Amino acid sequence: RPMLENSWGGIIKLACALGHVCHGPADKGDGEGAREALFVHLAQWLGHAPVVPDARTAMADLARRYLAVYGPATPADFKKFVGFYAGPAQQAFADLGSEIVPVTLGGKKAYVLECDLPVLIAAEPAEGQISVLGLFDPYLLAHADTGQYLDDRFRPAVYRVAGWISPVILRQGRVVATWTHKNVAGPKGKGAWAVQVTPLERMFKKELPAITRGLKRLSGGLPVVVTGV
Repeated sequence: RPMLENSWGGIIKLACALGHVCHGPADKGDGEGAREALFVHLAQWLGHAPVVPDARTAMADLARRYLAVYGPATPADFKKFVGFYAGPAQQAFADLGSEIVPVTLGGKKAYVLECDLPVLIAAEPAEGQISVLGLFDPYLLAHADTGQYLDDRFRPAVYRVAGWISPVILRQGRVVATWTHKNVAGPKGKGAWAVQVTPLERMFKKELPAITRGLKRLSGGLPVVVTGV
């Protein structure tokens, strides 16, 4: 039982990694015997044995999917994301061949999928665009070189000890602040968020409505009171 209930996944995590089991539908009930998670035998769930490609084909497909979401990126970024050695990561980019094209990002060479290039060239955030990200957002986890969205001097405020990734505020895709919140009593006895924003760069009062909207979305619609802007 301790091996099954280990907080980091235990033996079930290993079985998933080896392709033996996968998540099934959890029981939504809250009565006695209700379950939070269900794992099922993968082949039985699919109705057939899964088709497993060879290692190079699988890595190239993973690199293709990675670039579709996180490009522009480099083989070093991909290596960091998947946690493999440099050789397979570099080989995956090489195996994509003409599917990828080089671009310049912050004065450095990176790659995007060729089919995405026209859209990426045309895509430009509106001036002053504000985005609010929560804890451990994948946007902050996908690249070895974080200079494209965060000044090096601010790294300790975002990438903290024990792998803790702070919630942040972006202006046109770059980190300009971190934030924390506390649950407090709101109107009519309902909950609310008291949010403390810690600017890393200059913030403006005119940005407060966009910040509040982003925080309210993350709060699930609870009232939000912001300080620090």
